[in-house]
Amino acid sequence: MASHTESALNKTRPTHKLSTAELYDVETSDQDTINRMAEEMALRLAWPRQRVLDYQQEHLREILHHAATHSAYYRDTIGHLVESGAPLSDFPVMNKTTLMSEFDRIVTDPRLTRALVEEHAVTNRAGHLLLDEYRVASTGGSSGQRGVFVYDREAWDLTVANLRRMQRLMGLPPALRPVGIAAPSPVHLSNRFYAEMRAMFPDSPPLSVVTPMEKVVEALSRYLPDSISTYPSFIRRLADEQVAGRLKIAPILMRSVAEALAPDVRDLVRATWNIPTTNSYASTEAGIMGSECREQSGIHLCDDMFLTEIVDDAYRPVSAGTTGAKVLITTLFNRTLPIVRYELSDYLTAIDGPCLCGCAFQRIKDIEGRREEMLRVWTPDGREVAVHAPRFWFHLVRVSGIKQYQFVQLPKGIAIRIVPTVGHNPETVRNEVDRIGRAALSALDAPEGHLEVQIVETIERSGAAAKQKLVASAPAT
Repeated sequence: MASHTESALNKTRPTHKLSTAELYDVETSDQDTINRMAEEMALRLAWPRQRVLDYQQEHLREILHHAATHSAYYRDTIGHLVESGAPLSDFPVMNKTTLMSEFDRIVTDPRLTRALVEEHAVTNRAGHLLLDEYRVASTGGSSGQRGVFVYDREAWDLTVANLRRMQRLMGLPPALRPVGIAAPSPVHLSNRFYAEMRAMFPDSPPLSVVTPMEKVVEALSRYLPDSISTYPSFIRRLADEQVAGRLKIAPILMRSVAEALAPDVRDLVRATWNIPTTNSYASTEAGIMGSECREQSGIHLCDDMFLTEIVDDAYRPVSAGTTGAKVLITTLFNRTLPIVRYELSDYLTAIDGPCLCGCAFQRIKDIEGRREEMLRVWTPDGREVAVHAPRFWFHLVRVSGIKQYQFVQLPKGIAIRIVPTVGHNPETVRNEVDRIGRAALSALDAPEGHLEVQIVETIERSGAAAKQKLVASAPAT
């Protein structure tokens, strides 16, 4: 007789493998439940800071006790710390490698295994519940390491409700006509979030960043959205279409998701539609982690859903105004896959003081990059120099004639790939990019470091998220 796990695997075996070229059917939550949760959660946006911290600590104690009681892994690693009431800073740090290798012992439902979850994630049933209970999400991550994650029904409902209540923080009216354009695959959170959105607004067209642009233009022109949520790289394409006269829409807000928001995108949106662009912070492991408010004075972290530690390379907390080397996340709501001091490679800087919007949730500046975006160049005398990609990026975005760009780590240096805009001389653009790149290297005392500027026809999107990677590895030779 087949085991329960084997039966579940057989039930979810694909009629064909998941393709990022198409949008799949996705099951959604009960929208009345989501809206009720969002209303309750929105009340916390007006809480004073001390009440937020008291709530956070209460739920931290509860989730740590739950994890130590119901997870074999956490029972072994933090059980004694929970029992003694040790501060969170004494708890071990977890990374994706550990989470994946210990997945079967971390989850609190013994029916769940990494093999079962990974099997489900690659089928054309990935948008449906696993074991009639769990939402499955997957990511390759900036480091290229694959990860799979699960949300139980309550955790998923809270995640969607959190997204909906954070729209209140942005000052968006409930009747706004939204559209989301992101990943085509249902294992990516943006796809799942926008499916939940379409359950509330069924006229909103199902689009992804790999949908042919002529179809996107036709759908948006018919729907006339009030707000658009999409990748910054895709915002550029929409602006091109609007300026060319093929797209004729008048949204009141643009929302940047999934990719790092380059500083020129806000300027581009303002110049094209005269509207603001809001930024958000999310991860596959934890869902929506923060969003800008209507004041646009930083990203408010969801302190009632997570405990966020901004630390240096030695895992010591850094003060407000100092950029950390990594982030540790402890989720307060996912009882099936508890995440305690989980390491993310984002560079964040906390902002001190209250926000004019009145929300007491902690604020951070725009996400400044990730460790995986660190490039290296070698001087003629063999000295290795580290260069964070945004050191180039913040200058390149001001160069006229660049449609797309990407950085590539070469064996002994850096390549900058660029797609010139039609109507601009490629060599003129190349020379300006080369000048900027060499100025950046000179500022690092590496003026003779190896730098190439490569003209390419296009920069492909990659993975289930169909993101445009800022930094890529050189192709194998």
